[in-house]
Amino acid sequence: MADTLAAINAKNVAYPEGNIFLNRERADELQTLIAGLSGTEALNKRHWMAEERLKAGQTREAIDELEKLLKDAGVSHDTITPQLKPVFDLLAIAYLRLGEQENCLTNAAANVCILPLKGAARHKLQEGARGAIARYTQLLEQYPDDRSSQWLLNMAYLAIGGYPDSIPKRYLVPNLAPRANDPFPPFQNIAAEVGLAVTQLAGGLSLDDFNRDGYLDLFITSWGITQPIHLFLADGHGGYVDHTAKAGLDGIVGGLNTVDADYDNDGDVDILVLRGAWLGEAGKYPKSLLRNRGDGTFEDVTFESGLLSFHPTQTAAWADFNLDGYVDLFIGNESYANSLGGPSHRSELWLNNRNGTFTEVAAKVGINLDEFVKGVVWGDVNNDGLPDLFASVLYGRNKLFMNRGGTSIDTWRFEETSAAARIELPITSFPTWFWDFDQDGWEDLLVLSYDVNSPLAEMAAREYLRLPLETVQQGKKIAVESSHLYKNNGDGTFSDVTQRVGLADKVIYAMGSNFGDLDNDGWLDFYIGTGNPDLRSVIPNRMFHNIGGKRFEEVTLPGGFGHIQKGHATAFADFDRDGDQDIYMLLGGAYQGDRATSVLFENPGWATNKWIKLELEGRTANRSAIGARVEVDVVDANGTARTVRRTVNTGGSFGSGSLLLHVGLGRATRIGEVRIQWPDSARSKTTYSDLALNSAYHVRQGDKPAQLQQAPVPFLKKALGTTGAAGEHNHN
Repeated sequence: MADTLAAINAKNVAYPEGNIFLNRERADELQTLIAGLSGTEALNKRHWMAEERLKAGQTREAIDELEKLLKDAGVSHDTITPQLKPVFDLLAIAYLRLGEQENCLTNAAANVCILPLKGAARHKLQEGARGAIARYTQLLEQYPDDRSSQWLLNMAYLAIGGYPDSIPKRYLVPNLAPRANDPFPPFQNIAAEVGLAVTQLAGGLSLDDFNRDGYLDLFITSWGITQPIHLFLADGHGGYVDHTAKAGLDGIVGGLNTVDADYDNDGDVDILVLRGAWLGEAGKYPKSLLRNRGDGTFEDVTFESGLLSFHPTQTAAWADFNLDGYVDLFIGNESYANSLGGPSHRSELWLNNRNGTFTEVAAKVGINLDEFVKGVVWGDVNNDGLPDLFASVLYGRNKLFMNRGGTSIDTWRFEETSAAARIELPITSFPTWFWDFDQDGWEDLLVLSYDVNSPLAEMAAREYLRLPLETVQQGKKIAVESSHLYKNNGDGTFSDVTQRVGLADKVIYAMGSNFGDLDNDGWLDFYIGTGNPDLRSVIPNRMFHNIGGKRFEEVTLPGGFGHIQKGHATAFADFDRDGDQDIYMLLGGAYQGDRATSVLFENPGWATNKWIKLELEGRTANRSAIGARVEVDVVDANGTARTVRRTVNTGGSFGSGSLLLHVGLGRATRIGEVRIQWPDSARSKTTYSDLALNSAYHVRQGDKPAQLQQAPVPFLKKALGTTGAAGEHNHN
């Protein structure tokens, strides 16, 4: 595999025009080309080269070229014509990006780059932010309705501590700081202090106990085509060590997303790395199936497993669709055939042959998906015990394939019911997941929007200014698509409850994201990584708190979650084993220079709310117990009974959380019963009683639960240096 990846990478670097994200290589080509040009053509090429330098992270070179270009063109900064406005826009964001690079990437402060940028988070080196303020002010004087410039001007003032008092009132975007005395507690970013502050581009994340020592580890990828994979193992003392060099992963590079499961039922969590997303025909990369040896090392078994294929993708999901005791794999590829009229890359369903190999059976079982797929997830829509498949499609209608079963693979069938189920929107879909957000026993569906045709900074300003969320395209006003929360009606159809629960009219632009229970109240919350490749997409990642299954309240600002760098793979998990879920998110963009440092938000704790953890092991079901449905009956001090429901999986479609089930139980005083429906052919059910609150159990199918001795391991918060974030990996 290492040789295969190296050969593909060498070809792509040699011909950078096929990959819009090879910015440094393209800038160097333009530099050579410009030497033979003059006049308008030379100015245009210089503008293009400066843009590529900026995207490559060569920010001062970009600024110098743009300033010189304007001088050579005889342009006055006092007059910005519509033709030259793109040059000024680029110069302004270049200065803002300079401020981010000189401060956010070298400052280990816990709240750096997180709104409202208080105290140590403010830029000490202010040349970049002040340069951006000067140029955005000039732009707004001539283009006062330029909402993107207005938003980014506010971001620059925040960086130097000038928000809101120093901003001209006519340009102020309100409410970019939390309300005074907000009751929701702040979560502190401690990634640098525990050794998990990884600086890189967008990437994938799998979170589980990979060496079976009882502690959660992290497996991290970065989408840059030559960037290495990283494995961080918990040291058992509240910190993490980089185990990459010993993991056996030399030459296994790249990957925008990962998904994990125990595909061979040997008791170790294995990982699939997905590559090629967004690159079109330049993205015909192989996936990597990494078999876990159980000792902190992996081996790439893609070739021998039969999974080798060459398609651009970043999304896949594991489930035992035929209930034979082994997880199968669906891979959603980015095809241009149907909605975009380009090359075909059909999505794949890989049947686990139960001997370490797989066979592709999508067409055989009735799944014909030839679309630009951005998210795939399994869920049991009709509670028949068979996992159904949902695919979010960018630029097309989303797809739901109901699992109708069969007696063998030759008779097994899926039925496409998207229109009848009423889940086809939004057209601009990206991350997605099944969850029971209202705890009624039916799995609901969240489909998050990624409207790539709308400028994010402008839309963010419009939301905060309470202006219509619309943009002008080709002279027409176009409304921005909302995300959609679909409530399961229990009859194969869904109702759109987005407006009712308070999620409509939000500038989501979701990429990496996931869900969990912030406060152990038993209601599932979610965190969204926002952004797109555009360097002007400086908008906060967003956290939403579930209020009793009735509505969602945004807690981005009071909770300290509003990081303004682009958010990708995300997971909720109890890293320090103290009974509440912390949140890890990888940050970074797509262009070569758009690096950012990941965050680990420590949960401050919720003393009144209880929990239970369940580590399930299937026997007739797949060993990971993926797809198992769990119900926990609890009673509170008033005698009120309640059932909390969960399904075993890794969460959403972009970021893989732990398969250890963490169930918040609110103010429970005792647990009545725990019921598990296992994902096997018999739909086996087991019931357990006498389980204790605030405890962890290993539940092997058919056996009595065994209590796990998992004492809390407080985070070991090491003293930080002054030269950079701990754990930084320079992938520039």
